[in-house]
This record gives sequence, structure tokens and C-alpha cells, in this order.
Amino acid sequence: MPALPIHERRTQILDAFKRGSNLIVRAPTGSGKSTQVPQMLLDSGIVAGQALVLQPRRLAARMLAARVAEERGGVLGNEIGFQTRFESAVSDKTRVRFITEGILPRMFLSDKNLSTMSAVIFDEFHERSLVTDVGLGLVFDLQKKSRPDLRIIVMSATIDIGPIKTYLAGAEIVESSGRMFPVDVRYLNAPVPVKTPVWDLAANAAAALVRQGAQGDILIFMPGVYEIRRTAEAILQAVRSESVAVLPLYGDLPANRQHQVMEPAGRRKIIVATNIAETSLTIPGVRHVIDSGLARVNRYDSGRGFNTLFTEPISLDSADQRAGRAGREDSGICVRLWDAASQAGRSRRATPEILRVDLAETVLHLRMMGYRSANDFPWFEKPPDTAISAANDLLGLLGALDSGGVITDSGKEMSEFPMHPRLARLLLEAGKRGAVRLATFSAALLSERSALAGKPEYPEEAHRHEIASDFFGQYCLLEKIQQSGFDPAVCLRYAVNAGAARNILRTQALFLQHCRRKGLHTRDSLDAPAALAESLLLAYPDHLAVRKDKGTLICRLRDNRHGELAKNSLARSAEILVAAEVRETKDPKQKLKTTLSLATEIKKEWLQKLFKDQWRIESGVEWNSVAQAVENRDRVWCLDVLIEEKKGIDVDSEKATALLADTILEKDLKLFGWDQTAIDFVNRVKWVSEQFPDQKLPAFTDDDRRLVVHALCEGERRYEKVKDKPVLPFLKELLNSAQQRFVDSVAPPSVELPSGRRMRVVYEPGKQPRGRMRMQDLYGMRSTPAVANGRVNLLIEILAPNNRPVQITDDLAGFWKNHYPELKKTLSRKYPKHEWR
Repeated sequence: MPALPIHERRTQILDAFKRGSNLIVRAPTGSGKSTQVPQMLLDSGIVAGQALVLQPRRLAARMLAARVAEERGGVLGNEIGFQTRFESAVSDKTRVRFITEGILPRMFLSDKNLSTMSAVIFDEFHERSLVTDVGLGLVFDLQKKSRPDLRIIVMSATIDIGPIKTYLAGAEIVESSGRMFPVDVRYLNAPVPVKTPVWDLAANAAAALVRQGAQGDILIFMPGVYEIRRTAEAILQAVRSESVAVLPLYGDLPANRQHQVMEPAGRRKIIVATNIAETSLTIPGVRHVIDSGLARVNRYDSGRGFNTLFTEPISLDSADQRAGRAGREDSGICVRLWDAASQAGRSRRATPEILRVDLAETVLHLRMMGYRSANDFPWFEKPPDTAISAANDLLGLLGALDSGGVITDSGKEMSEFPMHPRLARLLLEAGKRGAVRLATFSAALLSERSALAGKPEYPEEAHRHEIASDFFGQYCLLEKIQQSGFDPAVCLRYAVNAGAARNILRTQALFLQHCRRKGLHTRDSLDAPAALAESLLLAYPDHLAVRKDKGTLICRLRDNRHGELAKNSLARSAEILVAAEVRETKDPKQKLKTTLSLATEIKKEWLQKLFKDQWRIESGVEWNSVAQAVENRDRVWCLDVLIEEKKGIDVDSEKATALLADTILEKDLKLFGWDQTAIDFVNRVKWVSEQFPDQKLPAFTDDDRRLVVHALCEGERRYEKVKDKPVLPFLKELLNSAQQRFVDSVAPPSVELPSGRRMRVVYEPGKQPRGRMRMQDLYGMRSTPAVANGRVNLLIEILAPNNRPVQITDDLAGFWKNHYPELKKTLSRKYPKHEWR
């Protein structure tokens, strides 16, 4: 075997182990760390027990184990073995076991001291999955408390050494320079139009490399299986060459087909892979990389209520890792399917899973392993308190934790299933009700990509049961597809993606195995759809929905939220339902829309039976903004969802008055009876109060206004009965009779003139009272009228015959003497028909 760069660090690595130190190894891709470091430990004799090598992907675990076994001339499953979720090859002779990361926490449940292990190697640690963080914390805690002999090795090509060195205090660091050939990194010339399929871009880039005479195999990175298949089809159209072998590579591909990428093909290979080819494995012959810049990222899916995969742009570190695949054996080319300008917008490192996923399953397992709370766990990077709190709340809702936060018997049972607690509760409840087969299918449906490739045509049997259910409908649909042997014509007729259907059925088979191990009967009863519905309700109590009425698909949800049931749902006739998927999206106008899917009908009596303590009844008066009236409403709630509502007009008079008045004030509804007469009265009282503060007159504050409006609404419940009522009588009631007489005497609303007409007096707080009148109506009034017991003269606006002001004065005597003679000369000529004295 040729020497690899990591071999130069063999002495340093083994010396660190002899000193009993933990180890941090940073070495680039292609250095040999994944295959050689475990062998160094094995051959040194330092490690007495097994060495676990954690890998982020099943493919890497299996193929690395196979490579190491081959290098040592052994058989896989003897000295070198592997273990993943779906398969394993281990024996009593196994000394190095390559495992996927999720296996380690499960090992602690059966052997909390890892008694047969001597070393745990965390490979590709920079990917920072949640199970890796949990696994590291468990091993580090075990090492500190009872296994000081247990060794920890953390390995990565791009790891940030500072934080992990601080966490593993005293750990030694080994760095290898590696061996890389030059890689020509190329970008697209311009941003990609939104509607351009990524597989067409990749196929065009591959065809360009072939036309340019680039030698060697091509590795194309795509985010998922669907994109891989579309890319393969597009390449065959673009290249049209018998000298090319297009090979897919992804986790669920059968092992023999995965191994094809490692073997000579006799012609140029174009390998289309997910990010499983990004690290750990060196694929022989690859000289060029085409990078879509996308990957499936595990995030909390609020729609399904647990973690799922989203397609997102990769980080700069991942892009560098992918480009490095082109420089393993010789110089090469990396074509990035994005423009150079958008490169700067990518994050340097991917956000660790622990900061973006639901922690319910993790918190439950930590409780099972003896930690009183997630806060007591020695996290490498502690998750947000809000995420821990949300996990505890959900576990309480599912019955895994009691009101005091103590794990229940039901919670212990859930923890024994390798899945989210929601799905574990679903299977356990289905086991009690005779619906395990249907429930495992439903759990698989929730765990995998949808098999529907358009508007489905459900077979007749999907509509026979009285409980309408999307799960039962798809169960009948995929059963028919399976019976046809996944016939393409049948799949096309029923709008089903055969590959996705196979994945769902494969996952269902795995869940059935777990149920059998737990002693659950897997033969369903005749009433399995109803049993499934009850089980789904217990697994998704926070996804309960109630139709607003039969004429709409709008449903009421928890906390007064609303959502719309998917139009093609089989449960669209149900009054009460549980929707396993609750999706929040934004329309083109950025308006939030909530869509409910994967729904199942629920009977009201089930809620009464299963959630006796979650019911509450409310009765009271409310404002109906449409009718603009106060109504009595009786509401029945369960699980914080409005189940039933009754409206009536038989309202308590006192409550109706109070609510009607408060609504008018808060919404500032127009009161047409609050006219100018009422306003004048208020201003007159305020003015008198300024002149005679000893009278203690009302100040007409907001509180006084409230009193008036409440008096106006007395005995009423409808706005239309109040809006035109005169307000002045109610305003006057704020003054006693003596105060009213005093106001009328010192601030009369009008003054009688010698002509017999009356001049209206306008009062405003802080201003001199004023009136306005034509000059002829003032004849005979030699002195200025006064108010406030003669203390304040009126300010009079004197009008010409055309009603335009010619003088404003509070000195009428002076006006007649000094101004009138001149005005008379001018105006009498202009208006000769009017009287001029």
C-alpha cells in the first residue's frame, strides 16, 4: 500500500496515546486519516478493546470498513466490522467497528460504561450533527466520571481547533499537511435564472468538460435522489456518448451499486452523488467536480412537528471540501453552478444541527441515561434555552414527562424506539389498538419524501372506511403499487413516484421490525383506520383542527390560529381532524398562509375520552364587528382549540351596556348625536370653569366622556341604536341644577340685540367669547355686551351686508364713533337698499 500523508504522523499519534491523552487530528481530505488512524491503534497494541469509528453516513461507514478489511487481507465482519441503522457486519472478533453516529447513544442505553470499548474516534467532526455532539458529550462525561482509560480522537479536515481544544482540556493536536494537486475552480458567468433546473446546468457543464477534452472521471454533487435521477437523464441527453457511464451514488442505493463507483468501468465515469461523497471516501479516477452548491440540511420542521430535511445552499467549507475531490490524484477542475459574486454570500461554516433542530428525542434519551435535565449535560456547544424548553413542553404534551418533569413509564417506552417521540407514541398507541401495520406505514410516510407525483387517484378501497384519512388513502394506494411490482404504467396512472414509494415501504419494514422486537402485534384489526386516527391524535395533540363550517376548508387551530385544509385531502368532509403536517408559507405578497395536510378525521367522543382534563367552557359577551352589536357567546375548548361556539342575543343588559360603550370608545366609533350643540355646551362649561373655579364644574375629561357614553348605551346592545342619540341631555346630567343655572346666567349661549334677533356666543377655553352679526342688526346697541357677570366683553365680528367682516372689536362705542362714519360712506354707496343710520 502506498504511503499516505497521515503515516508521517504515526509516531506523534501513538505517543499521544501512550501518554493517555485525547487527540485532535486535523488533516485534509485524501490524507488517509479515516482508514489509517484506526489501524495504527490496532497494530500498536495500545488499545485492548474495540475502537469505534463514527461516520456521518452509512455509505462511508460500510465502504471505509470494507477498505480497511481489504487492506488488512481480512473479511468484513471479523477483525474489521461496521454497523448502521439498516445493516451490520460485526462479530466477537471485531476490533474496529465503523458505525453511523446515531448508533453510539443507543450503545449507552445497553451498556452505559461502554465496557468493551477502548477508543472512540469522531471522524468528520466538522459536520457537527446533533448525534455527534451528544455522542461526544456522553463519551467525555464517561471518561471523566468512570473511564479515564477511554480515549477520544476527534478528526476533521476543516475543524476549528480552538473550541474543541478548550472542551477536551489537555488534548494533544496532530496536524497533517496532506497532499493536494492544483484545482482550477470555475464559476458561472452570471446569476442563474430562478426557473433553470440545476440538473440541466450540471449536464451542460459535464458536456462542456467532455467536449474540451478534460481527462478523467467527473463527480457531480446534487442535494437528493430526485435531482440525481434528473441529472443522470439530462447527462445522457447532453453527452450522447457510449464512452460514458453515468452512475448514481446516494445512501439508499443498494450496496452493490454503491460499490460500482469504486471499480473501473472501462470508460469515463460520471458519478452523480449526494454529499455522502463530500468526505471520508476517495473515489478512484475522479479528476473533475461539478458542484450544485446545494445539500439536504436537517432542520426542525414545524409542519411535521419534528426534524426533517430541507434543500439549502452549502457553506464555503463544504464547497472547499467538494472542490478538493478534484485534486486527490492529479490536477483537476471544479465547476461551481453559481456565479462568483454570490460566493461571498455563503456562510463560512454550516450551522451546527444543535442550533437548528428539535431536541425532544435527544432530551428524552438524556433523561433515560440519568441526566436530570438537558442543562446538566456537558454540551460541547449548549443549545438555546428556548429549544430545551420547547422540547420539555412537547414531551409533557406527549405524556413522556409528568407535570413535575419526571420521565413516565410511557416516556421510557418511547425512548426505546429509534425515532422521534411523536412517532414512538404513534406506534405504541397503535399497538394497543390493533393498527401497527397502518401506523408504521404512517410513520414512514412522515419520515420520507412524499411518493405522490401529482394529484393522486386513490383506489376505491381508500374511500370505504367511515374514518376519512389521507394516511389510509396512501396506504391503499401504495399497496396497489406494490402489488403491481411498481409497474411504471400503474405508477403513472396513480401519480406515484416509484422510488419514493420504495423508500417509504422500506422504512415501514424497519419500523415493523422494531415493533416486533417490542412485542407489538403487527396484524391490523378490521377497524385499523379508526385506531390509527386515535393514535395520531395522541401523537399530534397540538395539531388538532376544527372546521369553521361545512362551506369552507378553513380550520381553527391552537391559540386562535387558523389554517386551510389541503383541497385534495380525503378528510375534507370531516368536522374535526388532526393534521400531521401544518405548513406555514408566504404567498407572493408575503402574506402568511397555513396549510394542513396528511389529515385524518377525529370523532368528538375520542377527545372526551382521551383528554378529559383538557376541556374548558367559556361564556360571556363579545362584540360582533360585522353586526356591530354585542352578542352572548358560549365556547367549548379542548387542547386549546375552539371545538364549538354558540351565539345568542339574550345578553345580560349590564354587560352589554359596558361592552358596547367600551367598544365605541376604543374603536372611536362615530356618535352623530355628539354634534356642534353638544360641543358648544362642553366648551361653554369649560370656559365658565376657568372664570369661576370655585364653582367646581366638570372638567369634561376622558373619564367624563366615558361616563356619558356609558349612559348613552344604557339598555342597548347595538351600535345603530346609539349612534344617533342626542348627547346634550347626557352632558347636562354631569351638572346639578344649580350649576346649570349658573352657567346659563354667566355664559348665555346667545345675546338679544335691539333688532330683536339673537347673536350666538361662541365660548372656547382660554379665549375671549365671541359673536358675529351684520352691522344693521347692531343698531341701537351703543355699548359692548358682557358676560361673566359683566366681567368679560364679547369680541364681536361686525359684518357688511354681504356677510363679510369689516371690523372685529370688543369696544362698540369706539366703533360707532371712530370707524362707522367712514364705513357708512363706503358701504352705503355699494349697498344703497340697506338701512344706514
